[in-house]
Order: sequence, then C-alpha cells, then structure tokens
Amino acid sequence: MKISKLYGRRIEGGEGRADGTILGVDFDGRKICGILAADDEQREFYVAADDLVLKRNIGYIRAAKKPASFNGLKLGRAAYSEDGIFLGYMEDITADNLTLTKAKIGAKNYAFDCLILGDVIIVRGKRHAEIAAKDMFIDALCR
Repeated sequence: MKISKLYGRRIEGGEGRADGTILGVDFDGRKICGILAADDEQREFYVAADDLVLKRNIGYIRAAKKPASFNGLKLGRAAYSEDGIFLGYMEDITADNLTLTKAKIGAKNYAFDCLILGDVIIVRGKRHAEIAAKDMFIDALCR
C-alpha cells in the first residue's frame, strides 16, 4: 500500500457511522498505528489500526479522539545521506500489512529502517543496512 494514495481518500463508516476523508497517517516509527480523518462537517476523528477495515475501500469499526501522541507521516521532506549529500525529496512510503517497508526518495527506493526522520531525513549508509538485515534475520529466527 502506498501512503500517498491514502491522503484525501474517503473512509467509510457504515452502520450509522460518519464517512470521512483521510487527513493523516499515524505511525510509531515502524508501523502504522492509525488514521486521522475528518467528516463532511470537518470534525476530526481517529481510527486505530485495529479498527481499520482494509479491503477495496477503506472502512472502520469505531472512531476515537486524536491521541496526544499523534505522529503523522509527512511526504515531501528533503533527504540527505550521512555525508550531507542531497538525495531528493521523500515522494512516497510503502507499507506491507501496516509495516513501513520502504521509502521512495528521488528516483531510488530505500529501506525504511535506514531512515532517520526529523525536519529532514537522513539516510544511513550501506553498513547500517547490512547490520539491520542481520538483526531482522536473527529476529525472524527467534520468533
């Protein structure tokens, strides 16, 4: 799922719940935690990831108030290598089963684990990617 395709998309409430438009995507650093949306009267509501229904259309089971710890994903931020070389702007983020897997920066894709997000994005080098791959392999074996 491409994050850029979520922004501005309709979310269906069903059974008397309000339909809305997606305004933001909440994440905890690795996974999508929920979605911030607004109904037609511009009242914001939050849908936790557990309450999302992801099929052809996006729906939800129940809504809540926006949490104070909302950490929205932002596209369009400038990205630099560890050496300070400008790589481009973050154009999109790909998620697989609500886990953020890669980011498109300029013309290249980077593993999401290699990014440090802030006002700008720092892309860690290949050495970090090799260590992260080993950690993911060991983590998978331990499950």
